[in-house]
Amino acid sequence: MINIVASEWLKLRSLRSTYYVLASTLSALALTGFAAFSISRGFDTKGPGGEPVGTGLGFSADISPVLFGMLGVLAISGEYSTGMIRLTLTTLRRPWLLPLSKATVVAAVATIAGQTQAFATYFTAQAVVGTRPIGASLSEPTALSEVLTTGAGCAVAAVTGLCLATLLRSTPGALIALITLLTTPTVLERFLPAPWNDWMGSLTIPSLTRQLATAPDSGAFGPLSAAAILAGYVAISLAASALAITRRDA
Repeated sequence: MINIVASEWLKLRSLRSTYYVLASTLSALALTGFAAFSISRGFDTKGPGGEPVGTGLGFSADISPVLFGMLGVLAISGEYSTGMIRLTLTTLRRPWLLPLSKATVVAAVATIAGQTQAFATYFTAQAVVGTRPIGASLSEPTALSEVLTTGAGCAVAAVTGLCLATLLRSTPGALIALITLLTTPTVLERFLPAPWNDWMGSLTIPSLTRQLATAPDSGAFGPLSAAAILAGYVAISLAASALAITRRDA
């Protein structure tokens, strides 16, 4: 297992798409900085009462799952398009180890990169806000936990993207499925009556990570339920991809 994980780490490092996706996460900093600047200007002209900046993570919360989900998709979809997946599977006596090994690698990369991005986003927002009372100190009850749970959400998105690409064996198809999966709860929320709309909107990965951090007004579930649902995303995705790669030809 260790050798397989090491091999998959080497593959992921050799993909140019990995660096493109990680570089694109800098867009979260730009968006956060712009939003924090706009709110700060409103505070200076109109005074208290407007939207707070808080940790600043909310401004780019929907971007990270898409980008890290793309990281997971591209970690395996290229092997299907080039046919290299056949060579990979011939070296494995147990094919189900492949998605598990790849998931281990992409989850680790997404956690580290996502956590780094979260801290960078937080400090960007606070630097723009300055001394205005619309930011959030890490000493506040939920601010630090909100930052620290971001990496977990990024890992879940990456594994989900990886498993979708394993199931569909197509880069465009997996990317479309990923975006559909990530946005469907938000769309359905608009058409459902209470309390179903709150529950449906609470199923998105950004919302679940905030509920995991017990952030105020983050959703309908508590931290334990949010953790269980995030784990369910991973468990169901991995089980489906392991079953598919075991029972069909590459």
